[in-house]
Amino acid sequence: MKTEKVGWDERGSCAIFVSFADIFAIHMRVTFILLTIITFFSVSLTYAQPKERISTERPVPPALVVPEADLVTPATLSHYLSVHTTSRKEFVRQLYNWLVWNVGYDVPNMYSPDYYKDTLDAAQKTLKTRIGVCQGYANLYYLVCKEAGIPVHLVSGYTKTYGRIDNASHAWIAVKIDSAWYMTDPTWGAGVVNNNKFVRKPVDSYFLVAPSAFVATHMPFDPLWQLMEHPYRHDEFRDNNLKAAAERPVFHYKDSLAAYETMKDDLLKYQLVINRIEGGGVTNQLISHELVYYKHLVKFIAENRQIAAANRAIDDFNRSSNQYNRAVNLFNEYVHFKNNHFKPLKPDSEIREMVAAVGRKLAESRKGLAGLNRNEGVIRGNISELEESLRVLEKRVSEEQAFVDKYIRTGKMLRKSLF
Repeated sequence: MKTEKVGWDERGSCAIFVSFADIFAIHMRVTFILLTIITFFSVSLTYAQPKERISTERPVPPALVVPEADLVTPATLSHYLSVHTTSRKEFVRQLYNWLVWNVGYDVPNMYSPDYYKDTLDAAQKTLKTRIGVCQGYANLYYLVCKEAGIPVHLVSGYTKTYGRIDNASHAWIAVKIDSAWYMTDPTWGAGVVNNNKFVRKPVDSYFLVAPSAFVATHMPFDPLWQLMEHPYRHDEFRDNNLKAAAERPVFHYKDSLAAYETMKDDLLKYQLVINRIEGGGVTNQLISHELVYYKHLVKFIAENRQIAAANRAIDDFNRSSNQYNRAVNLFNEYVHFKNNHFKPLKPDSEIREMVAAVGRKLAESRKGLAGLNRNEGVIRGNISELEESLRVLEKRVSEEQAFVDKYIRTGKMLRKSLF
C-alpha cells in the first residue's frame, strides 16, 4: 500500500492522511474441499449376497404391519417401533423382521457403487422403493436405531462363503443390547440372489449374532469391529487359520471402542483406523480400496483444517485492518477540523478526545496483529504492510497529541498563532 505523506503543505495546512477502506481487507476466502461421504463406506465394484440357503436355517417370524404413514422416513419408522415395542431387544427384533420381509435386494444396482449419495439418501431410497443393496439395508437399520437412541454402528468389510473370499465389499450392523454387542446383517437375512434374481427367504441366522461367531463369514476392514480380544488378521481369515490369533496379546477392544466413540478429533480417529487396517494386513483389493478411502479422508480433513486456519487468519487480519481504516477516518476528521483552525469551536476535552480516539483504534489494530500467525502465507505480506502503515500513523498521532497539548496550554488569545 502507498500512503500520501502527512505533513504541512505550502499554505501551512496539515495534509490529510489518505484512507482507502479496502486496502487491507482481504475479501477472497479460501474455499473448503468437499468430500461426499456415505457413512464410512468406500467405493467398490459389487456388493456381496449369498446364492442359496441352508435348509436348517431358522425362518424369521412375520413382521409387524407398519402403516404407510409411518414409513415416510427412518425417523417415523423408528417412532412407530418405539411405540409398539417394550424393549430395545424387541425393537431391533421387529426392525429386522420388517426389513427382511419387506425390502428386496436391488440386483440391478449391485454393480452401482455411486447409487446412494450419502447415509440418509441410502436409507430413504430403500424405504421408498422397498429395494436396496447392502448399504441400503444397513443404513436404514442404522438410522432407525440411532433415532431411538440405541447404540449402533455401520460396519464395512467383506465376506466369505463356502470357505472362499467373496470378490465384493459388504455392509452390516453392530448393535448394542443390554451391555453386549451383537452383529446383524439384514441384507443376508432377507434372501439370496440366484441367476441375477432376488429370492426372498428370510432367516434368523444373521440377527443378533455373537461377534466371535459372525467373524467366520463377515470380516470388517477395521479389526476393531470384530469386537474381540483376539481379532484375526486378514490373511488368517483368508486361509481359515482362526487359531493363530489366540496366541497374540489381548486387544482391549472395549477401551479402543470407548475411545473411538468419544474421540472428537476426526483426523486422529481416522488415522487410527488406517493404522488398525494396515496392522491387520492388506491381503486383497477390497482392503486396499478401503485404506485408500480413509487416507483420502484424512488428507481432506487435514487440508480443510489448513483452509479453516487460513480463513480464520484472514478474518482476524481483516478485523485489525478495519480498526486501522477507522483510525484513518477519525484522523482525517481531526485533520479537517485542524485545517479549519479548530472551528466550529469545541471544548478542549473534545479536541483532545478526537486524537485519543485515533490512538485507541490504532492500539486495537496492533493488538489484533499481535495474535496473528505470521507463518500463514496468505497474509504474511499484508501484515508487514499494515504494520508499516500503523507505524506511520502512530507517529503522526503522537505529533498531533503533542500539538493538542500545546494548544490547550496556550492562552486562548494566542492559540490562533499556532496554526
